[in-house]
Amino acid sequence: MILTSVVTIFFFLHLSTYLINRKGNKYFILIAFVSGLISSIGTFFVGIFPINIYLDLHNFSASFFFLGGFAYCLFFAISELSTPKISKYQALSGFVVCFFFFVFIFYSSIHYYDPELCLIESYISEWILFSVLISWIVEHEIYIFRAEKKRNSLCL
Repeated sequence: MILTSVVTIFFFLHLSTYLINRKGNKYFILIAFVSGLISSIGTFFVGIFPINIYLDLHNFSASFFFLGGFAYCLFFAISELSTPKISKYQALSGFVVCFFFFVFIFYSSIHYYDPELCLIESYISEWILFSVLISWIVEHEIYIFRAEKKRNSLCL
């Protein structure tokens, strides 16, 4: 988790730079980047505070990851939607991930306030979110790599 937090910071920096270079909305990109940093800090501390030893600190740190994640997916998606020459399907993928962040936050909040409710839904939605989020990050890097490769070949 600690290493993941560092890697995601580089991802947010790379995606932000790419969108700014494509004339994206700098205000939304900045909000997305800062949200990504907050999420990464939460991820870092989730790794520092294991759930089986420091439950409250782990959950506090995880809330930064999940709320920051919801925000960065939302604002990166809005940024991509309004950036020229970015696939609108690419942008919509961020809204899909944002939806799964919301689903997890919804179920885990219910479970937090009433431990007898939504335990399984919380676990399942967390793993679905994790899978969708990793796919979204990998897919974005592939998209950027291909777009840059295509752009560089046209410049030659």
